Amino acid sequence: MSEWESGKDRAKKEAKELEELIDGYSYRDAKHAEKTDELYRDILTKDMRKCRDLIFPLIEAAYMEQDFKNAGALEDVMQWLDVFLLELGLKLEWNDMAVDSEYETLIKTDLVLMNNTNSLVDILDVFQQKTLHGKAGSVVEKCGKIKKYVGDLLLLFKKRRHALGG
Repeated sequence: MSEWESGKDRAKKEAKELEELIDGYSYRDAKHAEKTDELYRDILTKDMRKCRDLIFPLIEAAYMEQDFKNAGALEDVMQWLDVFLLELGLKLEWNDMAVDSEYETLIKTDLVLMNNTNSLVDILDVFQQKTLHGKAGSVVEKCGKIKKYVGDLLLLFKKRRHALGG
């Protein structure tokens, strides 16, 4: 059994979920890994763009109300989303791939990142609705928590990239 098949077998549940989300999900060789990574990063990129689309009207509204404190906190969140988008745009050199025996960890990390990025969209959707209706409470405090969430996702993504040899 190949290293890929062995790692996939140890993370059956997670691999199955990812295979349902990403057609051809596989890291068995450089060709498959490159395609999988591209499709994977495309999904995360779409989610990050949705997040930006949810934050932008809040920034506009804060500036229109001359609420510079909240506008600044919201812009900080936007900057973290932009940094994540930049990271997602960086491609790897697949001839130097260094995953080998870490496939189980990679599969689990891929699923956690995908699920948590999707959850961020939901979190920001609720945050946007509450903020626009004046029911969000402390926007600055919530923005701090959202920035930490995005930062944690970014760190996990960077660890994933490093595990892939990038």
